[in-house]
Amino acid sequence: MTTRPQLSVVVPFHERQDQLDRLLAGLDRQRLEPDRFELVVADDGSQHAPVVGARRYATRVVRQHDAGFRAAAARNLGARAAVGDVIAFLDQDCVPALDYLQRVAAAAVSPWSLVLGHRLHTDLGGWSGDAVGSWLSGAGAGPPILDEPQWLLDGYARTHDLTEPDPRAYQLVISAVLSMHRDLFDALDGFDESFQAYGGEDWELGHRALVAGADTQWLAEAVAWHDGPDLAGRAADTRDTVEAKNAETLTLAALVPDRDLRGEHLIWSVPDIVVRLSAGGASVATLLASVESLLAGSDAQVWVNEPDAGGRLVATVTDPRIHVGEPQPDVLARARYQVVCDPVLLDGTTLRALCRLAPVATPGLRLTLRRDDTRSARGLPRVADQPWPVDAHVRRLRDAPALERMWQSRPTSAG
Repeated sequence: MTTRPQLSVVVPFHERQDQLDRLLAGLDRQRLEPDRFELVVADDGSQHAPVVGARRYATRVVRQHDAGFRAAAARNLGARAAVGDVIAFLDQDCVPALDYLQRVAAAAVSPWSLVLGHRLHTDLGGWSGDAVGSWLSGAGAGPPILDEPQWLLDGYARTHDLTEPDPRAYQLVISAVLSMHRDLFDALDGFDESFQAYGGEDWELGHRALVAGADTQWLAEAVAWHDGPDLAGRAADTRDTVEAKNAETLTLAALVPDRDLRGEHLIWSVPDIVVRLSAGGASVATLLASVESLLAGSDAQVWVNEPDAGGRLVATVTDPRIHVGEPQPDVLARARYQVVCDPVLLDGTTLRALCRLAPVATPGLRLTLRRDDTRSARGLPRVADQPWPVDAHVRRLRDAPALERMWQSRPTSAG
């Protein structure tokens, strides 16, 4: 009787059969039993189909037509064809060490698992699959070892191997050595296929996984060898590389609400902070005063829960950050913070400043991390609120303020 493999290795492929041959040499020698994993090669429009040949483990090749660089779509195509409970993505220019899949399979046991292998760098130019196999098996000399990116090591140390929350942990998610439980991959709906150039799709997926409350871990002992240096070591900041990096940053900025990517003073379709404002029958003047206070100095957008009150507010002021009803699912999947509040005025603080303390609460306002909310919804313990800062004040608006008097009383720099 044929058993269903536990783990599916998904490899996006384009043209380089020599790289695939080296990867196959690594898979052929895995310590994980061959009936426990399969290989799915997802060809991104190559002129010639990849050749896999007969292996001891199950294999299949799926293909999409050539429409430019579509690694994100290729990975999704491969994942849809895969049957394993764990999807282990490996780039075609990587070679897994002998125990790589064994370690990944042992770690990705939760339906919310996201684990990252340890990508090391070497120069495999001119190496055949047989030569790589001899090296991995200890029967031949190895290739030259290249420097490992220090920024990644620093990031994994800062996050205790990706097990501790960190607002920029998404930058440590590398698709070349990314493995996920099938349930998490399906819950996230895979990679965002709007990425159609090199880079960024793994950070974006990692960001959504963190917001969704994934169980993340970096496996220092699960090594995969990458052919060539890290991108930062490949070229200087020429005009072409700067333009390529800017294109990646702008694509990411629209989807990942981090100041590293989007600066501080622009309005984007996906905010960092979702504010759910309970109108409670408040007047337009009350709501306007509250919304202005909540939005000040923060990458936030407000959703007013009552259609009538929210509609009157939207009809009064033209601001794309003000909405009526519920936030859209794609916004909730990416926003890092959520505020639930009544009409309030902030004094001595901003929502951006309070985010550094989340979760925090005071009468009329509660600010939480979306990650904490989603993990709590899974039945995990809720993170305890931090002490409210003594110099931050929140005044609940019981009656409509005199807007002109309130605004005229503010200090200005005009003199």
